[in-house]
Amino acid sequence: MELRLLRYFLAVAEEGHFGRAAKRLHISQPPLSQAIRKLEGRLGVELFHRRSGGIELTEAGATFAPEARKVLAGVDVAVAEARRAGGADTGLRIGAAAHIQLEPLHRFVAALRERRVISQADVTRLPS
Repeated sequence: MELRLLRYFLAVAEEGHFGRAAKRLHISQPPLSQAIRKLEGRLGVELFHRRSGGIELTEAGATFAPEARKVLAGVDVAVAEARRAGGADTGLRIGAAAHIQLEPLHRFVAALRERRVISQADVTRLPS
């Protein structure tokens, strides 16, 4: 199973529209549609109900989505752990403009640390 297919599937599921998902993924719509068809072929089920106004998840798609998220989150953790074990820098520096609230950034950083995606982070308020 290609991780790219899972990422594409989740983008379409979250956007509810192939065109918006393609834009978000910085690809054109035909390759995205082909990738979703490929994933559906591998799974042997349709993941989306396709309608003129957009798409919605089938029951199989709704069941698959949270599991796909878990797989991708697990891969993120595995990559971070391998980098950390190899001595790679897994730190993060965030510069926030004066008008940006820092609390949401601190929660985001805490979530990344909890998932062990980063080892350290520095959130700094930038001069205005």
